[in-house]
Amino acid sequence: MNQKQIGILIIILAVIVLGVFYFIKVQQDNVAIDFSKLNNGSCITNEGVCLHENANFTFNIGLAIFTFLLALGIYLIYFDKTQQALFHHQKEVSSALKESKKNEKFDAFVSGFNEDEQKAIKAIQEQDGILQSTLRYRTGISKSSLSLLLKSLEERKIISRKVSGKTNKVFLQKKF
Repeated sequence: MNQKQIGILIIILAVIVLGVFYFIKVQQDNVAIDFSKLNNGSCITNEGVCLHENANFTFNIGLAIFTFLLALGIYLIYFDKTQQALFHHQKEVSSALKESKKNEKFDAFVSGFNEDEQKAIKAIQEQDGILQSTLRYRTGISKSSLSLLLKSLEERKIISRKVSGKTNKVFLQKKF
């Protein structure tokens, strides 16, 4: 049950409480009217207490409870967003953990290669399908060295190359 539903239930409870206290006030007023008819129009008891004041006090307590419950219900419906914030925070943490795990796997995978191979693999992972000519500028590796490096990686089934015009598109075989 979410907070909006709880808020609605509290508002319904508040209306019921108001109805009960109003019913009690009406009953007390009827008793006071009957008492005053028996005592020649006076609603004051032998102890000196007016019966109408007692009925008003009871109704005022009910009105206070109603107001509190109504305010609480409205707060829960419109203002309290803690569950949504917690859910959003949980999603962020979960996605951050997944991303971290993904990066850990990739970093472990890349650590087994030499420095130039690591540069190339990281650049390919950042932009899958990167053009070989773009990869050369990104890594700072010479054209011939990069070509030999990519050939070696392709033979080990780390990457694949597909012809694209006068250059190649380079893809990682393993997805992280």
